Amino acid sequence: MIGDRDLLEFRRTYYDLLVAFFWREPMVELLGPLREGIEERTRAASRLHPLLGQGWEEIGGFLAGRAPEAAAEAAADEFTRLFLGPTAPEVHSYESYYLTGKLLDRPLVAIRSYLKSIGMEREESYPEPEDALAFELGVMRRLIDRQATESNPDGETRWVNVQATFLKLHLLVWAPTCARDMEEAKGARFYRGVARLLRGFLDLELDLVRDWGPVALRSLEEARQGYLGAGEWKGPLFEVPPGNP
Repeated sequence: MIGDRDLLEFRRTYYDLLVAFFWREPMVELLGPLREGIEERTRAASRLHPLLGQGWEEIGGFLAGRAPEAAAEAAADEFTRLFLGPTAPEVHSYESYYLTGKLLDRPLVAIRSYLKSIGMEREESYPEPEDALAFELGVMRRLIDRQATESNPDGETRWVNVQATFLKLHLLVWAPTCARDMEEAKGARFYRGVARLLRGFLDLELDLVRDWGPVALRSLEEARQGYLGAGEWKGPLFEVPPGNP
């Protein structure tokens, strides 16, 4: 983990890709280049983790025989159906939902507090709350970027420990279950492959950070138990600027 720039770039590349898949509907500019060398990528990914290979195989099957524009349109339709509606999404890709069954709940406050403690400002370009899957994946990408700027082992060690803590407190707790729900969602094809990529990659991340950081990974059920019996929470979920009435 420390001093291994190839590993750092591998992790950053996968986080970049996963953020792009969940930030918004996949565009032609994203899907087009994925066709290139996908067979070789699938074989290489399979050697790292079976789910990574299965994910790339699913994505390759989805892209095969479709023009780039048609593939982007079909993937965008899936994105809308799975995560937006039209009436209710099939998958609620938010930490609050998986821990409490509600949106905009206490887990959002917890993640905001943690991000503030490490000096991680909100990316205003993303309209979703900080406990959204895309946002949490983006946090990890930014933490890896901070590790990459360090020129000595002590600096890198600090950011690896921060990454491990964030993963064990948040992303690794609920995102694998969310990915399984995507795989099982009715009509998921492109995002079935993406979900397998996500699960396989997070499994690799768990192996990497298992012995890093000051906290232990809790199961999803253990995390849910921590929010039971606390009564209904009513916020606030915003900050009033100083001096405002």
